[in-house]
Amino acid sequence: MKTGPILLLFLISASFGQTDSASKSHSATLTVELRTSSTRVHLSDDMVLTVLFRSPDQDTTIWNALGWGPAVGLSLHVWDSSGHEVENGFAPFFHPLPPDLTGRNALITIGGNVFAGFDDRIQVKSLFPKPGRYRLYCGYLPPLSRHYFQGQTIWGKEDGPVGSAPISVLVEE
Repeated sequence: MKTGPILLLFLISASFGQTDSASKSHSATLTVELRTSSTRVHLSDDMVLTVLFRSPDQDTTIWNALGWGPAVGLSLHVWDSSGHEVENGFAPFFHPLPPDLTGRNALITIGGNVFAGFDDRIQVKSLFPKPGRYRLYCGYLPPLSRHYFQGQTIWGKEDGPVGSAPISVLVEE
């Protein structure tokens, strides 16, 4: 008889554990991909960086402010071959108007084969100070809370940061 309450507690605990792991897998549904037009460039070149937001496992709603900068939570990081972050001249300037609380025209839903993204042409010399091997990384931490829009939930700052896989780039004179 004493095993009945213990078994009940175990089943309740297991069911809460499944709910918790399901919410953790939700936070892993949004991915950010960074692509470059070339992984071997010259300082005098331009390169195209492509940023893609995907959510292949389930529909995810995000704020439709796609560009670089703190106002939208998207940052680009450059590391040299020794793993130190490089100061660079890349200065993102995308500053969207604050969205209204209805979310009308401010939200997009991605999922499955539907994705969102943008291309940005950048001067190589603004990213990399001199020839060498570098790694590029794109980080995304949305500035709005999950319930910013009335009645609609977006991928928000509570979901935490998401980052791309680093891309190696060889920069030549």
